[in-house]
Amino acid sequence: MTVHQQAYEVGAFAQHLRDLVARLDPGRGWYGVFARRDPAGMRSCLDGVEIPPWDVVESLLADLAALHGTRFAEEVSVRAAALYSASAAAHDRRPGGRQELVHRLELMVREQHRAAERLRGPAPADPVALAWARDDHERATARCAELRKRLAAVAVPEGWLRSEGGEGP
Repeated sequence: MTVHQQAYEVGAFAQHLRDLVARLDPGRGWYGVFARRDPAGMRSCLDGVEIPPWDVVESLLADLAALHGTRFAEEVSVRAAALYSASAAAHDRRPGGRQELVHRLELMVREQHRAAERLRGPAPADPVALAWARDDHERATARCAELRKRLAAVAVPEGWLRSEGGEGP
């Protein structure tokens, strides 16, 4: 994959993501939560600098379904999934991409452990705090699995498998 192809793949998903959030209310739903909790992170995803975790995209699609109907959101999700996969693969295969994935996985494993500790500790009096701890743990767990899958995909050189047209070793 050329640098131009990589930039195209990442840019196509970023544009799709911008089009998606343009249909959402930035003050409500998950989009509002993400924008308040990590505005810089959300901006870098919309700009194509970072690839958001898939659970974030799913949450934005849930917001879309709430506002515009499940059928419309399902249609948008098909294209989103295809663009996301291509974008993540392109992002991960660029120079330093694998090392970035390793670093993110290390951070996310720590986040997963912190969230698990919050769940194992004394139950918070506030049910909202408990719900956030559960959500944080579920998201961290999903993100660890996603990062491991992306790392496994990067570990195999492009064209290595016979099914990809390469001769292999």
